[in-house]
Amino acid sequence: MTLAGRRVVITGGSGGIGATIAQEVVDRGGTVLLVGRTESRLKDVAVALGPAAAYAVADVTDGAELTAALAGAGTIDHLVTAAAGGLAGPFAQLPEDDVRDFFETKFWGQYRAVRAALPRLAPDGSVLLFSGFLFRKPAAGLSAFAAVNGAIEGLVKVLAVEAAPVRVNALSPGRIDTLGGGEPMPVGARREYVAMAGTEAVLGRIGTAAEAAHAAVFLLENGYTTGVTLDVDGGLR
Repeated sequence: MTLAGRRVVITGGSGGIGATIAQEVVDRGGTVLLVGRTESRLKDVAVALGPAAAYAVADVTDGAELTAALAGAGTIDHLVTAAAGGLAGPFAQLPEDDVRDFFETKFWGQYRAVRAALPRLAPDGSVLLFSGFLFRKPAAGLSAFAAVNGAIEGLVKVLAVEAAPVRVNALSPGRIDTLGGGEPMPVGARREYVAMAGTEAVLGRIGTAAEAAHAAVFLLENGYTTGVTLDVDGGLR
């Protein structure tokens, strides 16, 4: 199976790994529908990708918006749920509302996207969810990440059974050079983050969005892989 002629919907497609996956899809002859909250960013990515890309504005925390965004998409071959978010702090000090908001984006956002897309997915299509290394590599101050990533990976196993023959997998990136989904960082902070990532990973460096996207393409194209979470973390786990 290849992505040539295939229709791929990508939430969180306006930056970071999502936008890089979109580029990989287009390079392989597929078309993409980018979904995100900020029209200006979506438009910039779609224009850069060319006529094989379109976009729809929708917030993954709003199920009705997602359903409306996909209503005109026709048959979907693959769904990639790359919209994320972040939250850090000691467990005992994190406001419960902040944790709930994080789950609204990363867990419930992916949940809603799957619910909206499933009726439109081709039988030989797939869903690619996003987990993260902080489920299997616990770190102080990142309990919310560990919890939400664990929930996603549990969901993958059940959905792979319920949605078959549609395949359902997850990608679990390590520290990637698009920290925050491509949001800008101060130069000094980025330099420190990259150096820290290099000391933690077995391979001695930070990962790239291109490397994460390459793994995502494998999960989309391999027709006999389902119910798995693929780690792309340089051995960090």
